[in-house]
Amino acid sequence: MTPATVSLRRQRGVGMLEVLVALLIVAFGALGYAGLQLTALRNSGDANDRAHAAMIAQDAIERIKSNPAQADYYATATNWPASAVGESGSPEDWKVCMEAVCDAEEMAEWDIKQLVWAASTSLRGGRVMAMDCAFNSLGCVVVSWEDQAPAQCVSNTGINTADDSKCLVMEIQR
Repeated sequence: MTPATVSLRRQRGVGMLEVLVALLIVAFGALGYAGLQLTALRNSGDANDRAHAAMIAQDAIERIKSNPAQADYYATATNWPASAVGESGSPEDWKVCMEAVCDAEEMAEWDIKQLVWAASTSLRGGRVMAMDCAFNSLGCVVVSWEDQAPAQCVSNTGINTADDSKCLVMEIQR
């Protein structure tokens, strides 16, 4: 046997092994990329929820500020129902203050129904509530989603900042 023949015999199957190693590297790369895409998708959904929550909280603050005579009514947690969806799918009494003149208390009730409806229809398990902040002298507007209770978002020590917290809190000067 010539040295070239011996060398060819030793090389048999090495090309196949190289192809298998390359395929394994590509497979790990594809799995890593898929994991990255899933993480990005999950985080973009959370960012979308936070953006909706911020808009709802800002809307609540503007409504409270435009009706200062009823600030205490807005800050009473029992005035904020878990849901305001009527039989038609719209908030109960949807057009009551559009079709007639409402006094300050009726306007506050109407505002709350609209805000609760907006939170429950634009966020999965969404809720909104205004309350006195337990940790300072300000008021808090709390928007929560994924069935987290708004009361779980604030405590005497401050705002819930846990990684799994599904809430947004904005403070308001009363």
